[in-house]
Amino acid sequence: MSALRQLQHRADDLAESLLICELELKKARNLEKRMEAFQDFGRVVDSIDLLRRDAEQLLLSLRAKEAMLANLDGKAASIMRTPAYKVADWFATAGGRVSWFIGPASIDPIRQVRPN
Repeated sequence: MSALRQLQHRADDLAESLLICELELKKARNLEKRMEAFQDFGRVVDSIDLLRRDAEQLLLSLRAKEAMLANLDGKAASIMRTPAYKVADWFATAGGRVSWFIGPASIDPIRQVRPN
């Protein structure tokens, strides 16, 4: 498989991962799951940066590189503008001060007391 084809395959996988992250951020049932999706999104963004570096090392033409990465960058930026991402980002930057919020018991503490 050619190097360009491998990079394009990685870009396609990352685009799919971005869609999954976006869905998980929006549909998370509790803050713990949302934070997991937030961390997964961070790993995908890091992978996009690695893809960009690999494309630069292969000296791809500027047009080919931008075509491959433009959709990924646009989708990542779009996710970062969503309310779900902003909430998760706030909790991530607040750090230990609000760590007690995160966990299934924090969503519905009464459920922990009464049987289902």
